[in-house]
Amino acid sequence: MSAALANGLALRDDTPDAPAYAAHPLHGQDRAWPETNCYVDLWIELLHHRGRVPEAMLGFTVRQDFEGDQFTFFKPSMAEIEALYGLRLDELAIYDGLERHALIQAARGNVVLVEVDAIHLPDTAGTTYGREHSKTTIGILAIDKAGRRLDYLHNAGRFQLSGDDYDGIFAETTLPPYAEFVRPVAEPLPPDDLPKAALGLLRANMRHAPGRNPVAAFAAALGEAGEPLVQRPLSVFHKYAFNTTRQLGANFEMLGSHLSWLTASGAGEFTAAAEAATRLGGEAKAFQFQLARAFAKRSAAGLPQRLERATATYDDVFGALRHALA
Repeated sequence: MSAALANGLALRDDTPDAPAYAAHPLHGQDRAWPETNCYVDLWIELLHHRGRVPEAMLGFTVRQDFEGDQFTFFKPSMAEIEALYGLRLDELAIYDGLERHALIQAARGNVVLVEVDAIHLPDTAGTTYGREHSKTTIGILAIDKAGRRLDYLHNAGRFQLSGDDYDGIFAETTLPPYAEFVRPVAEPLPPDDLPKAALGLLRANMRHAPGRNPVAAFAAALGEAGEPLVQRPLSVFHKYAFNTTRQLGANFEMLGSHLSWLTASGAGEFTAAAEAATRLGGEAKAFQFQLARAFAKRSAAGLPQRLERATATYDDVFGALRHALA
């Protein structure tokens, strides 16, 4: 057993006392959606933490569809992550306690991704921290077992927790949490090769884009849900919006960033498609405010019709994309 593990310490140069962390610009406060979903946000910051370019992986966003009751919870393809960055994701068996296994993996330089209860995460202060149980995924960077401190990635940044929160994260449960670990298996693509590879992946993902307009499908479903939906408590609005308007808007703002990066990298001319995708992200944000007002007024009158502009913008995005890729 290494001296680090013997002391219950798995800290490299990125300790819980590390300098202030600057989040990636994809999480900038100037964006319509500074946070997307916990999984994509985590991968953005994990790649940023390793000095990689997360914009290159975002071609998968063209696949998003409306699934009848929610927009696809968009996630990067692990095959594409490995092809671009040389990183592999494997399931971590928790047969001897999460803390023990996380210590071992952190000492090996691997990042553990684990579903935890956000009630123990200080970065969620004002929403769930200390108030409400909520499942989310964090990336464990380093652990100080003796000091009961944890250095982790979550949502749009890098954070630390300690004391009772540390105990809460590592508390033994009847069923162990689902965990994975990220490890390097190959060299990442050289910067000069990254745009061409990302463009190839975008073309491949376009073959799996929805055959119908998912925003139109969302409008139709919202029309059917109608008044009963907006009569429900405001807590329902938050969950409904997260799985519909937020996933739609954040997905397309990310696509806009991907296409802008490809253009700036010389991989093609995607300006029109990037602008349309970014516009759709903003229109989804505007509609979310309208949806909130509908809940407040307990009236769904006219809601589906307010999605007409976003429906047309979706067609603009894919029309411009197909033209650019032709």
